[in-house]
Amino acid sequence: MDVKAIRQGSHVTQQFMADVLGISISYYRKIEKGDKPLTSELKAKIEQSFFKKFDNYHKIIATIDYVNIRIQTLNVNEVIEKILGLKIENFHLNDVTRYKYPFFLNYGHINVYYHDKDEKAGVLIEMSGRACRELEYEFEYHQNKKTWLDFFSYLIDYGKNKSPENDNFVKVTRFDLALDEQYNEKEGNFDLFRLLSAVREGRWNGRKKSYAAILGGRKTSQGLINDGLSLYFGSKRTHLYFRFYEKDYERAEQEKISVEAVRELYGLRNRYEIVMRKNVSNSFIHDFVDNLLDLAEEGVKIINDNLIFYDEEGDLDMAWYGLMGTLQAYHFTIQPEAPDVNSMFHWFENGGPASTYLLLRKYDEMIGDNRLQEILESAEITERNERILEQLEVIKGGK
Repeated sequence: MDVKAIRQGSHVTQQFMADVLGISISYYRKIEKGDKPLTSELKAKIEQSFFKKFDNYHKIIATIDYVNIRIQTLNVNEVIEKILGLKIENFHLNDVTRYKYPFFLNYGHINVYYHDKDEKAGVLIEMSGRACRELEYEFEYHQNKKTWLDFFSYLIDYGKNKSPENDNFVKVTRFDLALDEQYNEKEGNFDLFRLLSAVREGRWNGRKKSYAAILGGRKTSQGLINDGLSLYFGSKRTHLYFRFYEKDYERAEQEKISVEAVRELYGLRNRYEIVMRKNVSNSFIHDFVDNLLDLAEEGVKIINDNLIFYDEEGDLDMAWYGLMGTLQAYHFTIQPEAPDVNSMFHWFENGGPASTYLLLRKYDEMIGDNRLQEILESAEITERNERILEQLEVIKGGK
């Protein structure tokens, strides 16, 4: 058994391996070098910790939860068509600006920001978790069952072909991976309060040295509502940090239903989020493409490489590593969801410009005035709206 290959393949430290085996780090290093034998007892511990067979109550589902991509081009039409595989005429041009981009398009929850003059800023694709599900819907039903590997492979090749000398032409500036622990009524789930106790008592180690905890609740007429526990490891200002939280409580608040209903309907319990930014996210995607990585497996490895938790006796917390310590207890999945292309009309229907127009017209009729018509006749289009019209002509005209 090649213990070094197992350790490196699992992305864990020598100290981690020493803790698993219950030996000193110096002794473990001698095993890796071949100066000390790997006894049958130590071999059994490695097999138990790293090759444990899949159990349902360990099941983790991994999904892509956020993606930002910046492309240094002014050709937003080509980005949408070639990279996203969508049609620009299906996008809605919004009369708002974000991230200092003058133009903002959306198709459902897939957002595209772009410049018409600043090539360096170029085009920014922003996809939340909901947008990722919508793009997976396009992959599955309109793009010949494309995969995320296909998507990112093409993205990297697109950058190399368009600007071979410019490493910054295409950058994945953010990539979030969500590991969802599925609810299991029979066997139970991991209790995040174990980690909270561990960090409060200093029973943790690893590359991340800071943490934050949020435990909220609200008084209602029905009593106190628990918002669930959230744990953050690392700083949001860094290029890699973690958020572990009770996903069932969050979803219950979003859906306005009980936590028990969320567990039954969606099978959700805890979520373990890995947030990668800038060079970390960009390097990870290149590694994903070059080495055909399993995203779920890599997510578990990243957590184990950065965070180590111990029990009250100072040993590894085997309740935690029963979840995160096995190599066959998780898999990556897609969850296609049809884009909500009609959401752009909601603001018109619910108190937006159309409703305001009708209100003012009714008021004029009520008092016998004609002020609204006078405003409309004397109104002039702004320079900002002129630019929007130009972009609409490009979008709808396919120029």
